[in-house]
Amino acid sequence: MNSRLYCAFFVIANSNFMINGPALIRLIATRMRPAMDFSAFVGEGARNQLDKVLQTAAIVAAVQMAMLRPSYWRRTVRQAFARQMVLCGAHAVGIVGFLAIALGVLLVVQYQVWLGSVFQSQLLGPLLVAVVVRELAPILVNLVLIARSGSTIATELALVHVAGEDRVAEGQGLDLVGYFVVPRVLALTLSALCLTLIFTACAILSVYVFGQWTDTKTGTFWDFSQETLGAITLVDVVSMLLKSTVPAMLTGCISCAEGLGAGDRTASIPRASRIAVQRSVVALFGVCTLISIATYS
Repeated sequence: MNSRLYCAFFVIANSNFMINGPALIRLIATRMRPAMDFSAFVGEGARNQLDKVLQTAAIVAAVQMAMLRPSYWRRTVRQAFARQMVLCGAHAVGIVGFLAIALGVLLVVQYQVWLGSVFQSQLLGPLLVAVVVRELAPILVNLVLIARSGSTIATELALVHVAGEDRVAEGQGLDLVGYFVVPRVLALTLSALCLTLIFTACAILSVYVFGQWTDTKTGTFWDFSQETLGAITLVDVVSMLLKSTVPAMLTGCISCAEGLGAGDRTASIPRASRIAVQRSVVALFGVCTLISIATYS
């Protein structure tokens, strides 16, 4: 009697499991769908960002290899490089000089407010080095280049891609990297280095001039120059060179990649310019943060 009841209970239990099993699976899948969708969204975004990082690294490597080959520097490439140097470097001297002078004035004003007139002759030079040379000069110059030149390069190359000029050039045997990318990246890199030096010189000079005008104890120009230049170390020079050139090179590569990789419609041109600016700003602050940690920590 007991064995028959056990067998009947076993059959009923198994039949209920077979009936409720698919429904249970559907219920679990329904409850887990939001988490699975979120995981898929995060994974797809991470994969896209990794692809863009690898693409930028490949373009940087290709540009560095192309710059060292004399065969890439044909007359058309040299003309494009000279034109980009004028657009990226020479035309930006005015805005960079204005920002440097304004920054020098602000530094003198804040120095007087916070430290008074007692320590001005001793600490003004090291303050300039810590604020301008180490951080603000390369960051502000690169921001100017991103706003002026990075967006312009992305828009220009997106127009070239939409019009099909890049495919025409490739059909004529021209190397797209050597003709479109190398002149712009190299011009941005050299312009960032030169503009950073100009920014630093203008900021130091404006600090001295405005300090003399407001009766700040800066001493003579010779003493002020010695105090400021004496506070600059080899680490500061290396940090400034890296912070000015590496982000500019990445800005050029990112802008060229977004421009040449834009869609075939005119509506994709603003999107390429916007994404190029966003990625360049992220690369700028990321690289500067890593360099500061590596050099000053």
